[in-house]
Amino acid sequence: MYLPTEILKQVGEYLTVSEQGSCIRVCYAWYGPFLDLLYTKVHIQNRNQFRLFYRTIQASCEIEDPLGDHVKELRFAYDTGTHKEQHAVGITRDELESFPDLFRQLQVLDFEPKLWKYMRYSNKLSQLKHLKRLPRITRQCLFQPILDNLASQLTYLSIGGESLDYILNNNLTTSIWTRIPKLEELEIQGKNHVNLHVKMLMALGAQLPRLKHVTLGCVTLPLDENDMGSTTTFPLFTSALSLTLQDVHLKSWKMITFLSLAFYHVEVLDFDVTFDWFYNENVTIELYEQSMDACMGFAQLCIFLKKIIFRKISTSVFPFPYDAFFQEIADIHSNNVKVEMTDHAWWSTIDPVSSFKSVTVQTGLLSKANLKWSWTGKKTDIALFKNFKFCKHLTELKLDCDVQLKNGFRIDLLLEHVEQLEKLHLSHVLITTSKHYEKSKKFKLHFLELNHVVLGDHLMDYISQFCLNLQEFWISNSVQEKPRRSAFIVIRMPEHRFKSIKLNSLHLNPGGSQAKSDVPISLLSFYESTRYHRQIERKKEPAPEMWRFYHIHKSIHVKKQLRRLSTEEAAVIANFEMNEKKWKNVKNSTARKSFQDEKLWEKDIQFGAILLLCKSVDHLEFNELKLN
Repeated sequence: MYLPTEILKQVGEYLTVSEQGSCIRVCYAWYGPFLDLLYTKVHIQNRNQFRLFYRTIQASCEIEDPLGDHVKELRFAYDTGTHKEQHAVGITRDELESFPDLFRQLQVLDFEPKLWKYMRYSNKLSQLKHLKRLPRITRQCLFQPILDNLASQLTYLSIGGESLDYILNNNLTTSIWTRIPKLEELEIQGKNHVNLHVKMLMALGAQLPRLKHVTLGCVTLPLDENDMGSTTTFPLFTSALSLTLQDVHLKSWKMITFLSLAFYHVEVLDFDVTFDWFYNENVTIELYEQSMDACMGFAQLCIFLKKIIFRKISTSVFPFPYDAFFQEIADIHSNNVKVEMTDHAWWSTIDPVSSFKSVTVQTGLLSKANLKWSWTGKKTDIALFKNFKFCKHLTELKLDCDVQLKNGFRIDLLLEHVEQLEKLHLSHVLITTSKHYEKSKKFKLHFLELNHVVLGDHLMDYISQFCLNLQEFWISNSVQEKPRRSAFIVIRMPEHRFKSIKLNSLHLNPGGSQAKSDVPISLLSFYESTRYHRQIERKKEPAPEMWRFYHIHKSIHVKKQLRRLSTEEAAVIANFEMNEKKWKNVKNSTARKSFQDEKLWEKDIQFGAILLLCKSVDHLEFNELKLN
């Protein structure tokens, strides 16, 4: 059957790398589309993966169509703040200098910026005629040659450290930007809140007509009386779509007015700022009113706003008036603006309860929130759900119940009040459901994370029946509600096709004051219905395996590893029965420093097992170990 190339590429984007590798070998017609999918955007997760990739690229240099010519985006994993990585992937100086020969069509190169200190500028880098993006440039000896040879083609530039000091100390803040005419995204990351004068912002707006995204981090924005003269034309950043202020100090309330005039067209505003003038001794009520008027003016002037990411505003004694600010936004923008608030945002006010009420009940602007129960001022879950029902755009919620709830948290009522919710994170709470609920409602929830929670008696049945769109299900450091009911924690989702399931540090409840065993469950029984049906269709002689049993144990070389149990060992678990003596052992057991030896696996049976049933799962993790 013939399929157009466009359809093949669209379908191929949903496949894993290994599946794309299989498709590329199907026929010649599929070779081209899947070759582009495999090599156009390459994300390196570890050093071993890069070695294999690098050797493959080198080996293909002699053929007519080298694989390196298909690579347009090459990224190495590292901690970017938004994407947490345990280890950054390193590259050597020689490998970097070989990139112009191996990747002639490369447009995006991204790696840990700290690696620049081991690099030197090579004339070979100027051969990358299509390069549009480099990692943050922090060294002065690299910044100038990059600016001389690559500036005219860059669409992304991130500077910081020595490079930013070089610009500020040599009065280059207004003269270098004309050399980067195609720049669309600019990040300036300061150190120790260095002063970034308004003249530099004016030069950016006047000389970079294509600039769409501006990020300022760890800088101070002062404003002199003569900075906003009549000769300045507003708005400066006519093409800017987003403004991000990360840990930025504003010296004067007039800077708020300047930003609102300069970034008149922005659609996304992301800010974590400090109002420095409120930390002076001469703070007056008049100054406070002027500052708040400037904030209200910002809401009025930025008429194109679509999203506000509210991280934190530090104002010392005076709280930021959430109610007036959000009400102004709601009145001006007719609820077209979506507001995301992180847990740090609520620290910006003395009265977080009224702040929470203003962004939910009064305006209903909230689309993503990370909050603690104590900050909401709600004594019952019903009162909280009544607030959330006004937020028609709320799709992601992180709720930490840092105060004890007498009757637990009713997840069914939450989903009924916020039917559009797609991602839910709950922690430190007993999660319950009603025994009687409507059978017609199906919810949009596709991601659920439970951390340090008590799993209610009917919770899994409710999720299985009403959250049919659930694709990612993560549980960690949790325990079942009813003590001594069963030695198994059952997760039965027969109709679900999961992308990801993580089951880490689950415990039995043997009763007692702690109501939790100190020993985590190390046995997993897993059943995939699609796997079972495939085995039947193949009509193999042996009976198809319905359940797969796994045990985590220690060995001589590693602290823990996963082993699949044999049929005879699985039968021992299936026929195991708890008694009073075994429950007492579970209750009185102390937290172990390591898992049992492989030969002593039977001793772990009394500490419970997880029974997982679903249609299929792409990625399964048990006690931080991945199952293939």
